[in-house]
Amino acid sequence: MGYITRLDAINEMLLAAGESLVSDLDESSGVDTSIAEFILNKTADEYQFRGIAHNTYVKKCKPDSNLKIILPHDTINVVLLSNHTSTNRSGGYDGYNIEAGIRGEPNGYLYNITEQTDKWQAGTEYTLEFIQRIRWEDMDSTIQKAIIAGASRWYQMITQGDDSADAYLAQKEAIGISKGKASDAKTKSRNIFDGDLGRRAIRREHFLYTNDPARFRFWRAKL
Repeated sequence: MGYITRLDAINEMLLAAGESLVSDLDESSGVDTSIAEFILNKTADEYQFRGIAHNTYVKKCKPDSNLKIILPHDTINVVLLSNHTSTNRSGGYDGYNIEAGIRGEPNGYLYNITEQTDKWQAGTEYTLEFIQRIRWEDMDSTIQKAIIAGASRWYQMITQGDDSADAYLAQKEAIGISKGKASDAKTKSRNIFDGDLGRRAIRREHFLYTNDPARFRFWRAKL
């Protein structure tokens, strides 16, 4: 949970553009405040879409009675991690790896892009990596600062367009992003040799149990 409130974030953006601070975020605060809040929301969405430690998780899911996999309402991106092969019209496997995406509003569902269907195999377990949208209040302070830095620069260029101020804010943005990434990497237990723990486990599982002929051949090779 971050210590920076939305009001403080908006005021920092207004201050970066040389504008007066506000005491609340009601409609009476003016058009500039509404623009700043809109930019803050969009910057936060872009930052979250990249995937941070506190909005990315791995979960195994099975189709419901309608053979559909309904996604949580706060899902902004999903990746199918487990390996599944598409089938042809005769019921056999044609060897194409299935790719998945999000379809449907307001309650999204997992869509089989490869086979162009929203139906999945009954009883089959699918391992998914979710990126979810989280509230401003639930973000770490370092992540909040990184978002504010980017939003402040964007807001200043739209409202003022001062190149000198943009150069100064660019430095703050670089520092904020680096601190945010450092905190995120520490939380995910990443290092230069491997990715985060969730993906690492999936990769190992795929390597040991995959039916990919190429991997199987090298794994079972005898000296």
